[in-house]
Amino acid sequence: MKKIYLAAAALLSVAALNAQSQRMVLVEEFTQASCGPCAAANPAFNALLAPNLGTKVVAIKYQTNWPGVDPMNTQTQTWVGPRVSYYGVNGVPHGVVDGVDIADDCNAYVGYPGCLTQGEIDTRYNTPSSFTLGLTHTMSTDFDSIFITANITASQAFTSNGALKLHVALLEEEINFATAPGTNGELDFYGVMRQMLPNASGTTLPSAWNNGDAQTVTFAVAVPSYIYDINKLQVAAFIQSDGDKAVQQAAITSPIALPNDAQPTAVSGLPTGVACSSLTFTPSVTIKNTGSATLTSLDINVSVGGNPQPVYNWTGSLAPGATSVVTLPAVTYNGASGNVPVVISTANPNGSPDVNVTADTKSSSFLYYGGAAVSVPMSEGFTSTTFPPGIVGIVNNDNDTYTWTRASVGGFQQGTGSAKLSFYNAASGTSDDLVLGNFDMTTAGNPNMTFSLAYRQYQAEQDRLQVMVSTDCGATWTTVYDKAGSTLSTVAASTTNFTPTSASQWRTETVNLTSYATATNLLIKFVGTSAYGNNLYIDDINIGTTAVEENSLVSGSMNLVPNPANSSVNLNYTLVQNDEVVINIYNSIGELVSTENKGVVPAGANTTVVNTESLANGMYMVELVTGATKSVSRLVVNH
Repeated sequence: MKKIYLAAAALLSVAALNAQSQRMVLVEEFTQASCGPCAAANPAFNALLAPNLGTKVVAIKYQTNWPGVDPMNTQTQTWVGPRVSYYGVNGVPHGVVDGVDIADDCNAYVGYPGCLTQGEIDTRYNTPSSFTLGLTHTMSTDFDSIFITANITASQAFTSNGALKLHVALLEEEINFATAPGTNGELDFYGVMRQMLPNASGTTLPSAWNNGDAQTVTFAVAVPSYIYDINKLQVAAFIQSDGDKAVQQAAITSPIALPNDAQPTAVSGLPTGVACSSLTFTPSVTIKNTGSATLTSLDINVSVGGNPQPVYNWTGSLAPGATSVVTLPAVTYNGASGNVPVVISTANPNGSPDVNVTADTKSSSFLYYGGAAVSVPMSEGFTSTTFPPGIVGIVNNDNDTYTWTRASVGGFQQGTGSAKLSFYNAASGTSDDLVLGNFDMTTAGNPNMTFSLAYRQYQAEQDRLQVMVSTDCGATWTTVYDKAGSTLSTVAASTTNFTPTSASQWRTETVNLTSYATATNLLIKFVGTSAYGNNLYIDDINIGTTAVEENSLVSGSMNLVPNPANSSVNLNYTLVQNDEVVINIYNSIGELVSTENKGVVPAGANTTVVNTESLANGMYMVELVTGATKSVSRLVVNH
C-alpha cells in the first residue's frame, strides 16, 4: 500500500458517558491536493461516508499545507494549522472520529482513513450523547452574509474534561475542479472546511452542566470571497472537551439554494484528435438550474482560443435541479497551435445579477496544429507556470484523473519546471500524450531531439515512455524512442513517491530525426503508459540541433555563469586551437534573438560577457559555433 506519513501518533481518549441524546458522529480528515496517498485513499473513504452524511455522520475535511500545492489550504491555513497542532497530526491522509485517531485495524497506520468501517461508525452512532445540538443558518437576500444559530441543551448532568468548546465551521459540501488543483490528480473534494468561527479555538462553554441547562451561540459573518460555489455552503458545529479531545456532539446544516442561479456542467461537440487546418465546429454546453426558481432565460458566453464569441441568449423552461444540453452557434478556428481552450460561462439567470460567479465557468480544449509551422531549433523548458505552454498539447487518452502536469522541479536548471506524469497514482495500462508541433525540420541541418529525463521504478513495474512522430497530422505515428522499466530508470528503484532533487537524477536522451529532415509539418509526441509504478519527469526538450552533447564542444568546453541570469551572463569556454567563434541565442520557439561574431579566438580559456538585459524572462538556447562544430546550452533569464 502506498502512503505518506511523517510519524504515527496515538491519541488516547476516554468517553464513558451515560447520556440520553442521539449522537451525530464527527469524522475529521486531514488531506491535501498534492498528496498521492490521499488521492488513493479518498475515493473509498468518501464512498463509505456518503450514505451516512447528515444521518449518522458530520464530516469535515481539512486541506493541509503539506506535502505540496493546495489552493484550498492557502485560503484556510489560518484555521487548519491550529487543528493540525491540536491533534498532533504529522502525516496525511489522517482521520479522526469524535476526537480519537482511526484505529489501525487494516495493517496500515494509526489514523489511516481506509481503516474506518461502517461497523465502527454504527458503534459510535449508538453511543448516546450528553447534549442536543440544534444548528440552523440563513442567508442575506443578496447571499453575501450568513447568519448562524447553535442551540445547546444538556440532556443529563455533565462535567467536561478540560475546557469545553463549541466549534463552528463553514463548509463547502462539494468543490469540483476542471483540472487538478494540486499534483495528485484529485478533482473532487467534499465537506471542505472554509472558515472556523470565531476562530480555530472555538467558543468556550461552561465546563459543568445540569440536566436541562441550555445556551445559544450566534454568528453573523460575511461569506468569504474565495468560496467556489455559494450553493454548496453549509455549516457544521461540534462540542469538544479539550482535556481528552472527546467530541460530545455534532450537527450540520443543508445548503440554501440561490433563487436564480445556473451553471455549465459539461462542454461537448469539440474537435477530436488533432486538427491541422482551419475548422468549423458546433460546441454544446450542458446547463444546470442550480437555483430554487424555474430558469427561463440565461446568457451564455463562449471564448475559443481567447477570442470571445457573440453572447448566446438562451430561453426555455428548466425546473430546479434539472439539466439541458444547449447547442451553440458554429465556431470557425484557424488560430494558434497547441491546446486551444474553450471557455463557457453563464450570466444573468432569469435576468437577475449573478452572485455566484465563481461557479459559472466550464472549460475544455482541443488540439490544433494548423498554424504556420515552427522553424527549428526550438526548446521548451516548462519555465512558465502556464501549462501546457505554447505549442505543447495534452491528450488524456483514458479521460482519467491523472495526466501530464507541470512540476516545479527541473532537469538542467533545478527548480525551474518540468512535465510530470504520475505513474505513482495512475492505473496500470492508462496512457497520456504530450504533443508538440508542427515543426518545419528543413531548417535543422542535422535534425535531432534531446530531452532531459528523470524516472524511478517503484519495484519492478514496467512504466513506459515512447516518442512518436507523424508527418500526416496524426493519422499515423512512427515510434522513434521506446524505453521501459529499468532501461528507462535514471535512479535506483524505490517505493517512495519520486521527486528528483539533484541534477544527477536526470539523464539526457537523444532521438535521431535525420529521416525527417525534409518534413515541413512534423508532430512529435511523448507517450507515457503506466504500470502503476513511480513518477516520470521530462524537461529541456530541444528539437532540431546538431547532435552535440550539451555543455560539450568538439574542440573544447563551455558553461554559463550565473544561470539563471539577470542582466548579463558569462559564457566561459575553452578551445584546443585558434578558431572562429559565433554566439547565437534562440528563444523557446526557435527564433534567433541575438548573434555575435567574435572573430578568431585564441586557444585556451576564454570568457565572453553576454548582455541579457533586453531578453524577456524565460528559457533560451545559447549556441557557440566554432568552425564546423557547435555546442548548445540552456540559459534561464530571470530579471
